[in-house]
Amino acid sequence: MRPRWGNRIGLLLVGVTLAAGGFGLLTAVRRRPGVTLIDASVADGSVIDGKPWALPLLAGAAMVLALVATRWLFMALGWGRVGSRTGAGIAMLGVALKGIDGIGRISVRLLRDGRLRVTVSLRRSADLRQVIRRLDESAVSRVRRAVGRGDALAVVRLHVRRR
Repeated sequence: MRPRWGNRIGLLLVGVTLAAGGFGLLTAVRRRPGVTLIDASVADGSVIDGKPWALPLLAGAAMVLALVATRWLFMALGWGRVGSRTGAGIAMLGVALKGIDGIGRISVRLLRDGRLRVTVSLRRSADLRQVIRRLDESAVSRVRRAVGRGDALAVVRLHVRRR
């Protein structure tokens, strides 16, 4: 499953849960207008009498859940990514790797310090030697020229899929 699908499914589940909870509370209030939704004994602590560990445990679990949800939200928004994508670099990399079977996904990012990050995802059927040779001979130099950084260092990542 691709990360974007995981993020979309996660957002969908959170949204459906929140909507169902809100709808459930709304229907509960409309059925019994004089009844409170939360008993006052929860607020004064009489429900957890004799269990001094329960309240700190609930507070800690709520904090961990909030931190995990916040981190997930930041990563889903793309704030953890480094550098910016370059369309010209991706196009030149595609041209340089043209004719090689088994190329899955290509990506080129220009990092803040002037380096290039080239990522190539390959299927199992791809000829790895041919890909490496083509990257070494012409592809990286074409990408450098396309982004206007002829002397930039390039980090090339190859990922071979298992399936």
